Amino acid sequence: MNSIARIVMGLVTGLLGLAFLAGLLLALGIYIAFATVRWLLTGRKPQVVMVWQQFSELRKGARFGGQRGFGSAGPSGFESQRQDDIVDVEVREVRDNASQLQDRRESKK
Repeated sequence: MNSIARIVMGLVTGLLGLAFLAGLLLALGIYIAFATVRWLLTGRKPQVVMVWQQFSELRKGARFGGQRGFGSAGPSGFESQRQDDIVDVEVREVRDNASQLQDRRESKK
């Protein structure tokens, strides 16, 4: 009787494991379908795709001795600005207007 119980419990455990695995595969399939439809409607890539692309860039940089880490991050973790980047900035002089305001107040008196 003891050996029959072990066989039955082994079969039940195996079937429960297969049911759990089938549930996980079903949930994964539903997520993939949902993420694909959302990607097509909104144009935003799923987070899984973004992480996969970052790891691909990391592997390429490590394999060929190129950039370290994700993208062009420097040793401190901050992105270093390349020389070919274009920065559009309007420069203007900031003056201390306190003296001008006092002159205007005095002229109004």
